[in-house]
Amino acid sequence: MLLSVVLAVLGFAGGAYCAVISSLGLIGGPLCDTGDGEYLYPFRNNTLEDNYLFNQTMWSICKEPENIILWNIVLFSVLLAIGVVEAVLCFIQVISGLTGFICGSCMRKRK
Repeated sequence: MLLSVVLAVLGFAGGAYCAVISSLGLIGGPLCDTGDGEYLYPFRNNTLEDNYLFNQTMWSICKEPENIILWNIVLFSVLLAIGVVEAVLCFIQVISGLTGFICGSCMRKRK
């Protein structure tokens, strides 16, 4: 039972890591060519004001690869959702395993 708890904690850490990295990927934006042949991150800024996620007219900045912004948003949104679901399910497994470990040893002592 205790091994299950340890593995669930590792799963929770992995899900949380995936959610954080996906969030940073969404906020930072894609690496793309802005038309001058140089690939850079044109949407990186220190504030969330005027973020490219909420302003589709800014998407025309990226010339190459085609549809990279939409691909970036879909990919990191799916990864974010999967990471959050994994973290929640593993957290529930941790609680369930700890409850089973503690209550299971209590029930054995009563007998």
